[in-house]
Amino acid sequence: MTMTSLERIGTVLSGGIPDRVPAAPLICGASRRVYGTTYAEWSQDGELAAKCMLQAHELVGFDGILGLVDLSVEAADFGQEMVYPLEDTAHPNYDNPFITGPDDYAKVERIDVAKAPRMQEMIKYMDIICNERAADTAIMGFVYGPLGILNMMRGAEKLFKDCYKHPEEVIAAEKVITEVLVDYIRALGKTGVHAIVLDTLFASQSIMSKKMWNKMEAPFAKILADEIRANNMMVMVHNCGNGIYFDVQIEAMEPVCISFAETTDDCETMVEVKEKWGKKTCLAGYASPATYGFLGTPEEMKMECKKEIEELGKDGGFILATGCEFPPNGSLLNAIAMMEAAELYGKY
Repeated sequence: MTMTSLERIGTVLSGGIPDRVPAAPLICGASRRVYGTTYAEWSQDGELAAKCMLQAHELVGFDGILGLVDLSVEAADFGQEMVYPLEDTAHPNYDNPFITGPDDYAKVERIDVAKAPRMQEMIKYMDIICNERAADTAIMGFVYGPLGILNMMRGAEKLFKDCYKHPEEVIAAEKVITEVLVDYIRALGKTGVHAIVLDTLFASQSIMSKKMWNKMEAPFAKILADEIRANNMMVMVHNCGNGIYFDVQIEAMEPVCISFAETTDDCETMVEVKEKWGKKTCLAGYASPATYGFLGTPEEMKMECKKEIEELGKDGGFILATGCEFPPNGSLLNAIAMMEAAELYGKY
């Protein structure tokens, strides 16, 4: 019996076996091209973003909709100056960071989410999407973790050094950010989203040690995860870093699913990842957006998806997806190819 997309993902997240492997090429910015608008307009208008996503969903037919626009949504509302390119992802003005030194972490002040322009547009975006699709499609809001937000306002290298040399200042700012994110999560919950994806990129070998992440972000990640569950949503995690730490992230957030791009710090192959972690959380990934979404052909995408289904799809517990956002300027034929691969090779 054919399931709806919501039933399919709900089944796999609850430990059951769906009719086929759920699939989601994580189309976000690429949706603007289906409706025909600029990236700058799409990034700043929640209603327009929703119209784009609805048309992209109609075209490609993915099982889950992810409400990611860019990684600077929260930072912009905390005061970071932004750049909105016409045809590329919005980003901070790197020449004018909000935090220029350790003392500037004190500039991060409590803000009212109801008066936060970019977060309000995201809430509007999710509200429209849920009204149109939540009955039959999995809808996931997106919240960047506190360290990630500070990264947008300070820069990764300098933030990393501050975590060693000035941890008290960093932690004080994280406390303020977390209080605001709790309010943001509550507002997103009222839209009807089924889950919130927490992005905890710093919990990987590519950025910082496990011990450091446990000290600097894990306590705040736990607060946010608990708040998500308190508002009747599922906790999901996205981390596309190399050598990601499944163990401490599961301990801190207890997610129903982890979206990832690379093997974990304690496994050498994806088969090992499935054997070690497949019964503790659902796995989502891991097709390379650059290799198969941008540079590859539809046939190459299908063959990669077939391999990943064989590695991770046995006995459920797997959502076929790109390891990170589908390339905003990538070929949508490759996204469609992922969905075709799920139908061809993913039936149980």
